[in-house]
Amino acid sequence: MDQRQIGKFIAELRNEKSMTQSELGEKLGVTNKTVSRWENGNYMPDISLITTLCTELGISANELLCAQHLKDSEFKMKADENLIETLNKIKNIRHEKSIIDFFTGAGTGIVISCLFSPLSIIRTVVILTGIAMIGIGWYRKAKYDKMVFQLLDEHNQ
Repeated sequence: MDQRQIGKFIAELRNEKSMTQSELGEKLGVTNKTVSRWENGNYMPDISLITTLCTELGISANELLCAQHLKDSEFKMKADENLIETLNKIKNIRHEKSIIDFFTGAGTGIVISCLFSPLSIIRTVVILTGIAMIGIGWYRKAKYDKMVFQLLDEHNQ
């Protein structure tokens, strides 16, 4: 899925229907600026608008995501590609979440378990290692949250 190509495709189809951005926006319940952002490739339409947008433009959701008209022979192949791409994105998000959980959980466990051990250099090193793991987890969590909020923001535009 190429966001810019999808935007160009939306603009092309809208122009073929002799609609302005405002007219398309009115039919979808969004502003002309939102339509402009889609067409410039800055944002993707919200998932809740995909069906209505496709109906207005006379295409399928699969054609929208591929940014091209599809023949029947291409349709299934492109649908499979889109599905696999989406599943891979979900897999990557889940994997990142697992890594974050590992670092923060293991780091916390290490720190807590060392608090009750006798004072020593090894204890200090292990506690610092645990704190470093927690820090890595928090850092990755901040990046993860930023990515999730960007995705949500894109879909809410």
